Parts: sequence; C-alpha cells; structure tokens
Amino acid sequence: MDDDPVLRSLGEDLARDDPRLAALLSGDGRTARPGRGAWAVFLVILLTPVVVTVAVLVPPTVVLGIVAMALAVASPLVVCWLCAGDRPAPRLR
Repeated sequence: MDDDPVLRSLGEDLARDDPRLAALLSGDGRTARPGRGAWAVFLVILLTPVVVTVAVLVPPTVVLGIVAMALAVASPLVVCWLCAGDRPAPRLR
C-alpha cells in the first residue's frame, strides 16, 4: 500500500469518482468484462454483403421504407443497450 497520505487521498477520490478506472489502475481486475467489439465487427462483416445485395435488387422506395422501419424499431433497443453500459459494476467482497 501507499504510505504517502496525499497519494492515498487521491486514490480514495478516484475510487469515489470513477470506481472502474480505480480498479483498473490498482490491478484488482474486478470490473474486467469480455469485450463485445469482436462480435459487432463479425456481424457487420457478415451482414454487409447481404444488405448491399438486397438493396441493389429491390426498388429504392422499398429499401428506404425498410431502413426507416428498422431504425424506428431499433432506436429504443439501442438506447436501452447504451444506458445499460452506464451502470456501475457490482462490488465483489
């Protein structure tokens, strides 16, 4: 542990303000979660040729309608997904 009271108080302030960053800096590893980025990249790479092919084959008004409906349906789900990422991680004892 740090014997310096200034560093200790800075560490406590950091833990209070941003517990995830404090856990990462201290090396606890309690908040480490597997990344979701690889799955997102894989899905984009997999679905892009399919979407482009369908968009080329159907009339533009149909594509515009499908895109508008998809955005209207997906927007609440995306907001919920983004808000769920803001929750602090549960404390492990």
